[in-house]
Amino acid sequence: MMTLAQNNATRTAPVTSAGPRRPQSSRDRDRFVGFAFAAADLLVETDSMGTILFSAGARCRLTKGDVGGLVGTNLLDVVAPSDRKYVHVLFNRIKEKARIKPARVLFQGMDGQMFPALLGGCRLDSCPESLFLTVLLASSPMATPTGELLDEHEFNGILEKRILDARERGLDRGLTLLLVEGLQSMVASMPEGAAEEVKESIDAYLRGISADGDSAGHLAGDRYGIVHAADIDGREVQGHIAQIIEAAGGALPGGIRSWTMDMTDDRLDAADAARALVYTVQAFALAQGGEFTISSLEDGANRMMAEAVERIGRLRATIANKDFVVVYQPIVDLETQAVHHLEALTRVDGMKSPVEFIAFAEDVGLIYDFDLLLTQTVLETLHAHRREPKLPDVAINLSAKTLMSPIFLTQFQSVVAPYGDLRKKLLIEVTETVVVSDIARLNGVLQKLREAGYRICLDDVGAGSTSFQSLYGIQADYAKIDGQFVRGAVSSPRDMTMLRSMVDVCRQLGMKLIGEQVEEPAHAQLLASLDVPLAQGFLFSRPSRDFAYFAKDWSKVRGGGKVIWKS
Repeated sequence: MMTLAQNNATRTAPVTSAGPRRPQSSRDRDRFVGFAFAAADLLVETDSMGTILFSAGARCRLTKGDVGGLVGTNLLDVVAPSDRKYVHVLFNRIKEKARIKPARVLFQGMDGQMFPALLGGCRLDSCPESLFLTVLLASSPMATPTGELLDEHEFNGILEKRILDARERGLDRGLTLLLVEGLQSMVASMPEGAAEEVKESIDAYLRGISADGDSAGHLAGDRYGIVHAADIDGREVQGHIAQIIEAAGGALPGGIRSWTMDMTDDRLDAADAARALVYTVQAFALAQGGEFTISSLEDGANRMMAEAVERIGRLRATIANKDFVVVYQPIVDLETQAVHHLEALTRVDGMKSPVEFIAFAEDVGLIYDFDLLLTQTVLETLHAHRREPKLPDVAINLSAKTLMSPIFLTQFQSVVAPYGDLRKKLLIEVTETVVVSDIARLNGVLQKLREAGYRICLDDVGAGSTSFQSLYGIQADYAKIDGQFVRGAVSSPRDMTMLRSMVDVCRQLGMKLIGEQVEEPAHAQLLASLDVPLAQGFLFSRPSRDFAYFAKDWSKVRGGGKVIWKS
């Protein structure tokens, strides 16, 4: 059998109706060459070390002249330095597997500029010393332009996409979780060069076996995740990692374990199956032992996955059936004790705490659906009581994750539009801003809402969920001080210092303050002494389903007009 170079040299002119008929072998040869060029911009034949024996096709910015000028050079010379170890891994995989699907690679043009492409290849038994490669210019930016693995957030994002693609296109994909116990301490004890060699080689290998070359993530110090073709075996991965460590002179204090998860679980639809896997990966990345130790990795992961599938099914049913209730708690003006507005809170049967329900909905990406449903439910209640003379404003909690969704504003507008001016009774209380890395983008969404007439409140200021960075980067109308500081400041000088700082910062930023978890008269007295105008807590009212009570008699919550917190 001839090599690609020989095929190219002996190609004949295309057959025309008037010309002589070519031999069948010539037609077959040209047909295969045509198929190859239809699938790629550049065809390359190399030896086992990457030296180019033949090249044809588009220049792809790799040479000044004809691509034939690449013959004699090494393909790795035109690959970005950050991807050379990775391409070497791809070469080895072609030798081992005979064929690899196109994977994302960063090339280096003759002008020094980097550009992405897809590199695929195969090995033929009839030409055992050659690798036959295709290069297809990528139409989208590289997910990993620096040769590094994805971080946990990026990996979870691409994991969901890969699962949906696998379902829609019938691809056979696997997800492997890899635990290299003691890797961090081993690397820290190695000489600098050897440590870098281990890190770069592990990264390159995991990228090399991942789907499309961009589906491997470094989840934590000793934990990795890889989406890959079904022919990848966990024991094979463990063996390669062990070889990398041994070659660099390392001695791993722990062991290497892997667990391959089923990406085609049909108990849920594709989107929810993806959410269950992402949730399990997050648990694997965060675990410090117990669920995902070496001895319990498989059992722990199986249990976690099974629980996630079951809980997502229940959560989806709760949303679909509106199987929850909304209760209301007043936010009170400390000077007059009049209700300033209400906060809508949710209660779900079978959940001890609404915090557990909301946290899980956020973790599995269903908080978006729930937040829009809550908005609609509150508007329905306002509409039912619209003729009441003292119809209160209502704060709804919207997750920062929901607000950052690219289609949120459009969907939110479609939900509120049928209720007309009643939508102006809504305040938007933003939760979990700490999970947002792009505060400026979140602020942009919130300012569009303010321009549309909505007032914005930041929840849990001072707690981990709303940092001072969030305060500085977001323009809002209200800030709700976390209750632990309100309660603690009564007896703790340290908490009082923190509380005063939060009050001063929020006031300087033009936000009206709300103190929460006010349970005793002393808490309310403290807030009043700091000129905090609004408060919320059991001292005034517990959450109630009786919206009509607040709508009819909301000027005085309790006490017949007496300011109950003053002695």
